[in-house]
Amino acid sequence: MTDRIKRRTILQGGAALAGTLALGGWRSIEAGPQKELPTLVVFWLNGGPAGLFNSADSFLRNGAFGVTEQTVRKLDNDLFVDKDSLGKMPPMALRHMASINFRHGILRPHDHARAAVLQAGSRNQLLRIAAAMPNKTPVRCAVVNNLGFPVGVAATAPSEGGAGLERILSIEHVAGHVSSGQLSDVRAAYGMPATQTEINDQRSTFVAIELLVHAGANVIFAQPAYTGRQDRQFDTHGDDTGVASREVMAPITPSLALFLERTLVLPGRNVVTVLIGEFSRTVPASDHEPGGTATVIGKYLRTGTAGPQNADGSPPLNAGPAEGVWAYACAALRLGPAPFGKNPNPELIAPA
Repeated sequence: MTDRIKRRTILQGGAALAGTLALGGWRSIEAGPQKELPTLVVFWLNGGPAGLFNSADSFLRNGAFGVTEQTVRKLDNDLFVDKDSLGKMPPMALRHMASINFRHGILRPHDHARAAVLQAGSRNQLLRIAAAMPNKTPVRCAVVNNLGFPVGVAATAPSEGGAGLERILSIEHVAGHVSSGQLSDVRAAYGMPATQTEINDQRSTFVAIELLVHAGANVIFAQPAYTGRQDRQFDTHGDDTGVASREVMAPITPSLALFLERTLVLPGRNVVTVLIGEFSRTVPASDHEPGGTATVIGKYLRTGTAGPQNADGSPPLNAGPAEGVWAYACAALRLGPAPFGKNPNPELIAPA
């Protein structure tokens, strides 16, 4: 009987190790038994997106940004999104999507507002999250594609708990850590030519991000917009109709929907996606607001809103600092005590 128990224990341990190696070889077995591998994906909407995307009901009465009853999709718990962008996400995403407000008090310049969201002094907020991850992988915090961080955010930052920033500029940087079958499948899914290696457009960006998810990276950051001004794609001044904002978002929508459809259902994985920029936009004139509203999507989120934006496009007066978004993301990642303190919106997270 004892011999059978010992043999069964060894076989179970071997199966667990095989499962670890199947993740691409990046996950450290030092992490111990981890039910799910968490990954945070941050899509930076550079310049600051209008609230029409994730707080559409704020503009129904005044018609700002071209919002009408026909352009809005209502989700659970009073979350209203733009029908033709976030409203086209897969059913799993629509059932687990939340809008989280933040207020940093900075109207201009863009550089300072970006730093207020992504940095705390010289510290990088994404590295702080990577340091809190239970699985220590070779790529702890990936910055994907040739756009890198937006102007105003340091391209280098002090490491956090051994986690450092790593630029990912070529598919070859990732290909060695996934199977050839995965590489071919992901390329084909997003329509990336087999001969392309540089990550310098939207399709290659999403291919690289999904491959990094399969490989087990902790945190992944990318600017997905290759339309509009390269240094501030969503900086849509004078866009009272929302036409310019929608034109920038439209090419992103199909790839984002595909990415969420493919990654939210990965077994043994907890992929949390955040869409965020440095500002929201004013009504009228689509100028800068001193804060904004992030969209967060993940399997442990409860769909809803932390509160709609005001009719002038500003975040609610009780909106917390940008660190509240990261605290919420950490709760969605199931990281336990987060480096950013208490989750400000526990009602939008399913109980553990």
